[in-house]
Amino acid sequence: MPKKYGNIKEEEKLQQSIIARDIVKTVLDYGVSQYQIQKIIYLLTLELEDRNLMDDIQRFLKPILDADSEQNRQGLITT
Repeated sequence: MPKKYGNIKEEEKLQQSIIARDIVKTVLDYGVSQYQIQKIIYLLTLELEDRNLMDDIQRFLKPILDADSEQNRQGLITT
C-alpha cells in the first residue's frame, strides 16, 4: 500500500472544524448575549467570499436584528 504524506481533504476539513469550534467556545466563554451572537454571525457573514451565500444569510438576519433594535428602542427611558 502506498504511503500518503500530508493531509487528505477530509482531514483538513476536520482540523478546520475543530478550530472553528474552539473559536466559538472562546466567544461563548467570554460571555455574550443572544443579540451579540446574532450580530457576530451577521458581521462574519459580511466577510464571506461567496456573494450569493452572503446575501442569503444577510437577507435572513437583517430583519431579526432590526426587530431587536426596535424592541430595544421602545424600552429606553428618556428624560
